[in-house]
Amino acid sequence: MDVLILDDHVLIAQLLCRSLQALPGGLNVSLAHSVMSGIECCRQSPPDLLIMDLALPDGSGVTVAETLLEQRADAKVIVLSADPQRLVCSRHLHHCIAAVIDKTDALDRLSEEVRAIQGTPAVQGVPADQASTKGPMEELTAREMGVLRLIGRGLSSEAIAQALDISLHTAKTHRRNITSKLGVKGGRLVLLAASLDPPGS
Repeated sequence: MDVLILDDHVLIAQLLCRSLQALPGGLNVSLAHSVMSGIECCRQSPPDLLIMDLALPDGSGVTVAETLLEQRADAKVIVLSADPQRLVCSRHLHHCIAAVIDKTDALDRLSEEVRAIQGTPAVQGVPADQASTKGPMEELTAREMGVLRLIGRGLSSEAIAQALDISLHTAKTHRRNITSKLGVKGGRLVLLAASLDPPGS
């Protein structure tokens, strides 16, 4: 099955790509990071499944989904959004949307939804792929990596300060530095952090 992941943040897209490539069934996964590049991919080689972010720098992922359906009416779409309730699309798109996933749950839920579309059963006892992400991640200090892992476990700045025996000010400073170096914040930061220590690891 051919899959196109459309997300403007490269790190997030790569993590999702690696997670899907670890699934059985030989998924062919491609990446696009803008509406323009997504449209080009859909026109040149329409995927069976589009996994798309709604908010992109040059427009809405819905535009890419509409282009895909013009090329092949049987394609499926999974929507990723930090605010799924804000999904607005034309009525003819509704039948092709297989799932709408909150980005903070993406790594956990995406594999399940893709397996459902494939018609393949879930594989028990196989941990999520956690290949290391190179680039911005390498800029983090050892202490910042420790803080990032705690963020992935859902700890607040106050709880991180207590766990590491540091001041709240220092914990918040580490968090700001991580956000600055990785270029992600909020739900996306939690998603990225959680991928470092997937459940069962």
